[in-house]
Amino acid sequence: MSRRRLLLITLFLSLALHLALLGSDVLPEISLQPAEEPKLEKIDVKMQALKLDEPAHKAPPASAGVNLVPVSETQAKPTAKPKPKRKAAASQPAEEKQAASAPVEETAAQPAKASSEPAAEIASAPAQAMRRHPEASAPAPQAPADHEADKGFVHPDAALSSFPATAKIRYQGYWNSAMVGFGDLNWQREAGQYRLDISVNPFIGPKLRYLSQGQIDKSGLKPDSLESFRGGDLKEEARFDYAAGLLRYGGGASKQEPLKPGAQDAFSLAFQLALKGGDLGRAPVQITTAKKIYQYPMAPAGAFDYDTGDGKMRVIVFRAEGDGDVTEFWLAPDFANLPVRILRADKDKRIELKAIRVEVNGKRQWELPPQPTIRNKNAH
Repeated sequence: MSRRRLLLITLFLSLALHLALLGSDVLPEISLQPAEEPKLEKIDVKMQALKLDEPAHKAPPASAGVNLVPVSETQAKPTAKPKPKRKAAASQPAEEKQAASAPVEETAAQPAKASSEPAAEIASAPAQAMRRHPEASAPAPQAPADHEADKGFVHPDAALSSFPATAKIRYQGYWNSAMVGFGDLNWQREAGQYRLDISVNPFIGPKLRYLSQGQIDKSGLKPDSLESFRGGDLKEEARFDYAAGLLRYGGGASKQEPLKPGAQDAFSLAFQLALKGGDLGRAPVQITTAKKIYQYPMAPAGAFDYDTGDGKMRVIVFRAEGDGDVTEFWLAPDFANLPVRILRADKDKRIELKAIRVEVNGKRQWELPPQPTIRNKNAH
């Protein structure tokens, strides 16, 4: 058999195999989405710094061998639930938005907020309890005219004014505008410590994972380490050596630079911005990806009505550019300033994570319904 004939047979078999796979369920679903270059607007809503409630500590058991869970005062003396107040619209004028995002005072009639409880799982609220469009809850004839602008916006079930004890965000992952997998963010804090675990699971290729751990108090996040994994193997790590005043990074943390005050890793930075209401000052922030170290100021670049595919979220976009790299965090003031979109780009690639589900303190606050793809289905 000639080489030419063998090559033609090989090409034919390869084409037949690909056609068979496209007609089956073997290949992953791919949702193509053009790169979005939003035109940012002037910031007309002020991000608020969040209250850092310390999780309550459980009382010791009353006797050996018996575990008694203390009953809170609100459980012992149930009171009538206060009538929920109407939430301010994300697209209302600036002064109304500031009032909507500002921390609210606790009242005796309100139950303790979930963020002040230990970082334990809480049963998710039923889907029907989620209020994505709160304007629909008021009778149309009585709705004020200025609430018309709220149509099409999504909001949490209740105001979130305290920094989360736990948060989980599910993302769709995009590489140069093509959906290539899913990502998960898992945030936990307790007893002055935090753990931020981010994993990216592509349809094809190794799993990526980033683990940031450190301390947290009212002054903010103070990272101790960032570890970067590829396919389960540790590739790079960053060690914040405060005693020696050094930031060690790279493979085996073999490189080092002087550690500067307020240093963050690339992932703790988003939560530092969230806790501080975006105000990190004007000085450049030392930031490490565990592979490199950058220094640039983090300031809001503008506001944007981010279209999630199931309503809009008002977000504040923080952008940092340096050495040909671009990092963006899209923080949602109505959702405890959490990052609902993260972008990392350079001259060769553009990687984006776009939220499709947000949980705060164990309660699901918003989820994107299944969206059509090129094969008319999409699983989260």
